[in-house]
Amino acid sequence: MKILLTTLFTLLTLSTHAHDEGHGPAIKDESIHGGKVAAIILKTDVEKGRSAKMLYKGELVFDSRKTDVRLYLYNEKMKPLDVSKFQKEVKAVLIERGKEKEFTLKLDKSGKYFSGNRPKNKRVPFNIDVFPKTEKQNLFGAFDGLD
Repeated sequence: MKILLTTLFTLLTLSTHAHDEGHGPAIKDESIHGGKVAAIILKTDVEKGRSAKMLYKGELVFDSRKTDVRLYLYNEKMKPLDVSKFQKEVKAVLIERGKEKEFTLKLDKSGKYFSGNRPKNKRVPFNIDVFPKTEKQNLFGAFDGLD
């Protein structure tokens, strides 16, 4: 019986810490527009976890009761980037209990951020991954634990 309980406890402990590494360097910056801030890294560096090199910072702004979403991009010091150097559309994915729903964020007329509508989530928390692109880079940002 002790072996069974020890095995069960070990498995539960491992599964609760399975996602601790994250998808890039930890961010401690406060948001500028009331959203969640995350590291933007190369898409090819996703498997590196916290050791991935942060290229930019992103802020995802959304209202939990509405579907509109804004994505702001910043440099490492939280200064707004010239997003005209990025492709005009950003692929995004809402992830809820392992199920993925794609949507698109388009460059706003102001040229300061990307905006669009996400699929309505049924549960919280949920995650949104974004895939901005420049002419030479495919990027990735993970906004986890949204509610």
